[in-house]
This record gives sequence, C-alpha cells and structure tokens, in this order.
Amino acid sequence: MAYVVNMLCKNTTLKIIFFSLLWVSTSALAHSPDFYNIIISKTENGQIVLQLNSSLTAFQQEVNYVNGEGAYKSPEEFQDLVLQLFKSRFSLILNNNDTLRFKNSKVFLGHETKIVTEIIGIPKDIKSIHLKNKIFKGLHNSQTVVIFLLDGFPKDKFTLQRDNQHELNLTLKEGKWEVPIGKRDDTPLKYLPFLITLIIGGFLLFVSRK
Repeated sequence: MAYVVNMLCKNTTLKIIFFSLLWVSTSALAHSPDFYNIIISKTENGQIVLQLNSSLTAFQQEVNYVNGEGAYKSPEEFQDLVLQLFKSRFSLILNNNDTLRFKNSKVFLGHETKIVTEIIGIPKDIKSIHLKNKIFKGLHNSQTVVIFLLDGFPKDKFTLQRDNQHELNLTLKEGKWEVPIGKRDDTPLKYLPFLITLIIGGFLLFVSRK
C-alpha cells in the first residue's frame, strides 16, 4: 500500500513538474523575437522602391487587433486594411523636414506577405534619415531589419525594436552615417525563463530516474 501511495505521489509530482515546464517553455518562446525586414532599393528604370516583408499571420493579427474580428470578407478587403495600417504607422523623413510620399502601393499575399511601394520626393542632398515602422508594435518583441541598397546610403543593417520605439535615426557626419546608441536590455532577468526551464528540466530528469 505504501508503495502504491508513493508511486501515485511520484506520478502527481511528475505531472505538476511537466506542466510547469511546459508553461515556462511556452512563456520563454513568447518572448522570442519575431523578425520582419524592410528593403529600400533602386530599380533598373530609376524608381526608388520600398519592400516590407512579413508573415501573413503578423498582418492578420494586427489587422484584427485594429479593426476587430470579421473586418474583412475577401482578400481585397484585407489588402486594403493592410495598406491602411502602412499609411498610418509607417513614415520616412529625410533632412528632418522632407516627409516622403508613397504611390502605387500594393500588397502581395502569401505565407510571406509583402508591401511594395514606390517612394517619391527624395532630395538630392541627404543628411539625415528618420524611419518609423509601428505596423507590428502590437506584437510582443517584434523586430524589423532595415536595409538600404541605395548609393550614398549606409549598407549596414539596422534593427527597429521596442528599445528604440521602432524608429531609426541616422545622421551623416564626416562622410559616415551614425546612429544614436539606444538602451539595451541586458538585465539578467530577461534570461530567467530559460534558467527556470533548465532547472526544472534537470530536476524532472533526476526524479524520473529515481
């Protein structure tokens, strides 16, 4: 009888540990970043084009959050809502006062969904860039990689994230582009979920072998 009780207690403990481990692992994954990218380049015919790439799921989540479930009934209506998000949450300003405009904006649906638009109004002399993308600000820990493939623009990759309010500021100094150093989340607490997962996993393995 004592053996049966002992086994029941052990099984109950294992279940508790298992579900605790599952919960912590899920929590840790929820904090992993979701990546998107923005590419600004020049076509063969001289057009400056911006391409924003993301998952279809990310766009759906933001569209539903802003407009509510059932806001669209066709792919065309969904595309229109995505473009509304882009117009309201994305901006590109050069030299602190030249707000660039976009035309012929289109949404290409797929597992990887894209917004492609032509940029107009770029001045010849560029001394600063301010880019803001808050389309996915509602998604926890979203990160957008920005790449400029234009003459005179930095070829480095820059990341928009929560730490910099999903904004990028570049200034031209002595022939080089400089970006302000933002605050970094280097606190040990951000690694706590992974540490707890490791500890519980090790304990679960130890108990299962007893």
